[in-house]
Amino acid sequence: MEKEKLIQRGAEAELFECEYFGRKAVAKRRVPKTYRNSQIDEKIRRLRTKEECLLLQKAKQLGVRTPIMYRVDRKNCEILMEFIEGEKLRDKLNKKNFQEYCRRTGENIGRMHKANLIHGDLTTSNILIHNDFLVFVDFGLGFNSAKVEDKAVDLLAFKKTFMATHFDIADGWKMVLEGYESAYSEGKAAARQIPVIEGRARYS
Repeated sequence: MEKEKLIQRGAEAELFECEYFGRKAVAKRRVPKTYRNSQIDEKIRRLRTKEECLLLQKAKQLGVRTPIMYRVDRKNCEILMEFIEGEKLRDKLNKKNFQEYCRRTGENIGRMHKANLIHGDLTTSNILIHNDFLVFVDFGLGFNSAKVEDKAVDLLAFKKTFMATHFDIADGWKMVLEGYESAYSEGKAAARQIPVIEGRARYS
């Protein structure tokens, strides 16, 4: 790899822009947690690196676009993957295009939930637009679950960030749910669970 450039620092990992055999790439490295026992920390980071790779592969098999993985270094808890050229959905949404993009977003979430794949950090910042395709990134907090509650929590996380960031196109949330239920007919159960969870949070 060529010279690296830090492009994002998060609680779980750091992202570096780099090159891989002449291709623009991104290296995602999970950072050590000094408050944890070093051996336990290493096991957790290696396990999460492996799990994220499996989720990226699974999503792609479901027809959800994700970055191509070039190399996985479990020892150093690093995933080297394709650099996606494009805008974040957060920056692309407007009053003219939100219906189409929101519906397509819901369809993709529905495909994942139908296969019991929980993204874990659904936001319009973790969806990129490349050649007008939606590309889902950052599955670092994802997991597999058939529980309706887990799917509802995944949806609710997206709803909260969507409403806070895109309050001027709040109707887009309805389009997300329409797309979601069109791709995942049993997803209505998860959608119905959202107000239940919101109610619990309100009175807890």
